[in-house]
Amino acid sequence: MLLVVAALEEELNTGLALCANKRKVADHRAGLWKAERNDQTIAFLKAGVGPRRAGASLEEALGATLYSRILVVGYAGALDPGLKLGDLVVARRALAFSLSEADHDWDHIQLDGSFDLRDCDALADGAKSAGLRAGIGDVLTSPYVLGDPAHKRLLYDRFHAAAVDMETAALARVASAKCVPLACIRAVSDEAADSFLAPFSYDPATRLPARARKLAGMGMTKLYRKWRTNAAAARESLGKFLDVYLE
Repeated sequence: MLLVVAALEEELNTGLALCANKRKVADHRAGLWKAERNDQTIAFLKAGVGPRRAGASLEEALGATLYSRILVVGYAGALDPGLKLGDLVVARRALAFSLSEADHDWDHIQLDGSFDLRDCDALADGAKSAGLRAGIGDVLTSPYVLGDPAHKRLLYDRFHAAAVDMETAALARVASAKCVPLACIRAVSDEAADSFLAPFSYDPATRLPARARKLAGMGMTKLYRKWRTNAAAARESLGKFLDVYLE
C-alpha cells in the first residue's frame, strides 16, 4: 500500500480530495486516513510540522502497517533563485542540518544526515506530463523556521540545495531504518528572495522577547494574506501532480 505523507492537513488534502471512501484510522494519534482511488487503497498520514514530530509520527505509522512505498508531499521554501512560486522540486537527496551547539549562529552549520531518495525521474516526468514546471535537486531539512532571504542565500551558496523544508530528512531517516522506499516532491510556497516569512525566521542572535516584539509590530493580517495566496498556488501544483500520480 502507498503511504502519502504531509506535514499539514491542507497539504494532505490535495491527495485526499482526489479519492473516495475516505475514513480516519481511529487508533493513530497524529492523523492517519485511508481512501480509495481506482480500486486501490491509499493511506494518508498527517505527520505534523518539524523533524522531531514528523519522524515520530511516521515511526508510529510504520509500526502498525506494512507499506510498499512512501511519497512525501507538501510546501517548501526555494533556495535556488531560479525557482518560482508553484514550481515543483523532486528531492534527489534529503539533507538534515542544524546550527553548531558550540557556535550557535548561521556561520556554523553542520550536516546531521544525508539520505538518497527514490523515483526522481518518474516523479519529474509525471509532473511535466501534468503541464507543471518541475526539477530535481537536493532538499535541506531545517529544525528552524527559515524565511530570511540572507539565510536562504547562505544555505544555497553552501550546499547548492534547491529548497528547504522541515520534515523530509527526518521522514527519510525513519523510512530507511524500516527499509521502506521513500520519494518526495515539494511545491514552492516562497521564493528565494521572498521576505514575508522573515519575521518568523529563527535568529539565535535575537532573544525570544525581542522576536515577540518584532512580530507584534508587523502587519500580521497582510502577512497572513500573503501566505494564503502563496500556499494556494503551491497547493494547486500539488493537486495537479497528484491527480496524475495517483492514477
